Amino acid sequence: MTEVEALYRKNKIPCLNSTNYSVEEIATKIMDIMGLSRRMY
Repeated sequence: MTEVEALYRKNKIPCLNSTNYSVEEIATKIMDIMGLSRRMY
């Protein structure tokens, strides 16, 4: 765990390690965490 990650956890700030993920995977994960649904037009 890095110093920054420890600081985020201590202050209950949500974070996501995006090092190995595509933009689409990151967006999907954030939407899932936030309870959002995707709109289809």
